[in-house]
Amino acid sequence: MAYLLAIVEKFKFKTMKKKYSIFFVLIITLSVVQNAFAQNNQWSATDKFRNCMTSMKSTNDELTRFNYAMNYFLTEHATTIQLQDACHYLYSDQKKYELCVAAYPNIIDKDHFFSIYDSFSKFSWAIKLYHNTQEKQQWEVMETDYQLNVEEDNNAIYDLLIQKGDMLLSNNQFDEALLIYQQALEIKPSDQDVKDKINNVASIQEELAAIIEAENQLNSQFDSYIQQGDVLLSSNKVDEAIAMYEQAMNLKPGDQVAYERIKEANHWKMEISNMVEEENQKWTQYDFLMQKGDILVSSNKFDDAIQVFQQASSIFPSEQMPYIKIEEAIRLKQELANANSICTTSDIEFNHIKTSIDDQSFADDQIEMAKKHIQKKCFTIEQMKEIIPIFSMDDDKLEMIKYMYEYSYQQNRFYEFRGLLTFNSTQKELDEFLVGK
Repeated sequence: MAYLLAIVEKFKFKTMKKKYSIFFVLIITLSVVQNAFAQNNQWSATDKFRNCMTSMKSTNDELTRFNYAMNYFLTEHATTIQLQDACHYLYSDQKKYELCVAAYPNIIDKDHFFSIYDSFSKFSWAIKLYHNTQEKQQWEVMETDYQLNVEEDNNAIYDLLIQKGDMLLSNNQFDEALLIYQQALEIKPSDQDVKDKINNVASIQEELAAIIEAENQLNSQFDSYIQQGDVLLSSNKVDEAIAMYEQAMNLKPGDQVAYERIKEANHWKMEISNMVEEENQKWTQYDFLMQKGDILVSSNKFDDAIQVFQQASSIFPSEQMPYIKIEEAIRLKQELANANSICTTSDIEFNHIKTSIDDQSFADDQIEMAKKHIQKKCFTIEQMKEIIPIFSMDDDKLEMIKYMYEYSYQQNRFYEFRGLLTFNSTQKELDEFLVGK
């Protein structure tokens, strides 16, 4: 402000000396102020557009984006490029169309407005936008330049009506075009051109209907391929889904929907391939650990085996086999510990015991002698199996087997005694005895 006052004072001084008008000074001052405000407004408009784009990028909701854009373009002068940037964040051609129609009056470079048509996925929306913006403006200018007046030359009125009818016809406003042509015919009833135009309205309307029907059928087939592809993709039938999307793309080579679907399907195919490869690697590692654990168990390295089975379980926690193997390793470890803590009978000593049992004259004496030795819990399961054949009767054998069971640390192997019994009845009785235990 001090700078402006200095300018005024300077000009006042000069005007007093050179007798200039004070109004010239005021004009110069006002020009400086206007330039300053214009520069501020320019920066303000740029900031507003940046804020608008930032707001649109901050949300994925298209309606919210649309509202942000409308609030800006309805109140601010903008360029076609700015409008294109806003349309980039709108998916629906309907919303793009509504925004462009609303923004058109404030577009400052209307000569470049044609470039906005590339923002639409369907050409019909671009045509519709043209009819309701640039073409409409041309017609409004024409009507302004050529106001219809019954006192004007009939030829000028006729030409204007023909041009207006042609514009309406190009905008697919058939009834309105027909009405205008009829007005022109009233001026020149014998003119063949206007008669031909009237006759052509119906044929053009039919052609348009056929084009629209063909486009609808194309869109329907396109949507069907896309939907079938989506269903196949949801079932992980990726190759079949891609084939459907490619058929859709053949119908509309420039459509982004089919392209994005194919891109997504190929990405999903790669992910599935990676998942399968990873799963196969996990199963390979799992099988290796299970086999390693079995080898360690067979070598009586139970603690190491348990650790290996636990590693296998961590790969596939839902698999039950590692838990079963761990329990078995724990049981075998305990059995081995029990076996190492009990007494044993050497082969020489065992042969002497068998002889002493066999030398008894009567079965009862043999049974009594055998029980005395069995009570010491010094026989292995193999040694017990060698004692049983000393007895000739199945009943005596069964009695001894039941007695041995109570003094053995390997009770889980007593099913092996079944083959030492002669009759099915005693075998069955042994089975029932073991089941009951």
